[in-house]
Amino acid sequence: MGGLIERKSKSFYIALVFIFLLLGSNIAIQKWEWTGRVDPLLVWGTVLDVMVVLPVVVFTFLLRRKPTLSVFAPMILLGLLFIHWIVPDYAKEELFLLNVSVLILEAAVVLFEIGMIVLFVKKYPEWKRHFQGASQEYPHLLPRIFAANKRTLDLEGRGRTFSRLSGFLATDVSAVRYALFPRFDRVPPAPNSFSYHQRSEYFGVFLMLVHAMLIEIIAVHVMLMQYSHTAAWIATVLDMYALLFLIGDYQAIRKSPVILEDDRLHIQKGLRFHTVIDTVDIKELAVYEAGDERWRKDKRAVHLGLAGFEPVPPQLVLELADAVDVHLFFGLKKRVDRIYLTLDEPERFWEAIKREGVVSKDGK
Repeated sequence: MGGLIERKSKSFYIALVFIFLLLGSNIAIQKWEWTGRVDPLLVWGTVLDVMVVLPVVVFTFLLRRKPTLSVFAPMILLGLLFIHWIVPDYAKEELFLLNVSVLILEAAVVLFEIGMIVLFVKKYPEWKRHFQGASQEYPHLLPRIFAANKRTLDLEGRGRTFSRLSGFLATDVSAVRYALFPRFDRVPPAPNSFSYHQRSEYFGVFLMLVHAMLIEIIAVHVMLMQYSHTAAWIATVLDMYALLFLIGDYQAIRKSPVILEDDRLHIQKGLRFHTVIDTVDIKELAVYEAGDERWRKDKRAVHLGLAGFEPVPPQLVLELADAVDVHLFFGLKKRVDRIYLTLDEPERFWEAIKREGVVSKDGK
């Protein structure tokens, strides 16, 4: 096992060095023109490196996952901006075909989103009825939106891509609602609700991240304005969206405690993931052993805990009788067998779960 981890770590750092050399050599050839005047062949070599080789290396050796639209699309956009930044003005005629291709792809995505918006507007009265009805079944916002989308738009009959895009838009809408209209959502008044943010250090981390992002937005905008006004404003819009998402995520954390009611466990961790588990599907609840680092690398689990200035191990672990689907941000999904928990009141949660007939590891 140690050898496998060592090989993975080695390949990870080799990939980082390769990416650094790939980007550095292209900057030297294009931006600084170390090899002389840039000809069309060199331009297309850079396009191949940035648009094909770089994504393959990132997904294969760094992320170690299948390409997804939510990651691949921003990577392609950033790659295009990078190419325009390093290629000299006199050689940018060779990028015409690339620009047209990206514009066609973006237009297709925009048209698809417009189609979804038109469909949603037509079905809004029905969607609103399902959304309001789901409040009795789901106390958290994200599961209510997902349920209303599923019942209104017939997601299962429209394919996986449509379902993922619906989840992507649901996350976007939730981020805007939590960040800009916080009064629309309150902490659900459930007797068995368990917060997980009050005793954590995440608020301090959140303030640091907001402060750093505000500085970064200004600095990056000023820097890019020297090279491209378009790139500067695109980067600023993306940064503002990231800041909006960060604020919305924190508001969602505050207003989405773990809730146990009607033989179901409702979990929503900010905007990051959510799931609903029937208590009969919980195999056991156990105290997590101190010093066990398994939770960091467990690919069949999620952790309901918040990052602090130092890593905080989980307090409890829910072992499930059968794997359940956890909905991640931007329409992604994951099958998990266990959920690690770090709560403000783990003892009270323990007693509440026990009353549902779930046994502990020692069988008490």
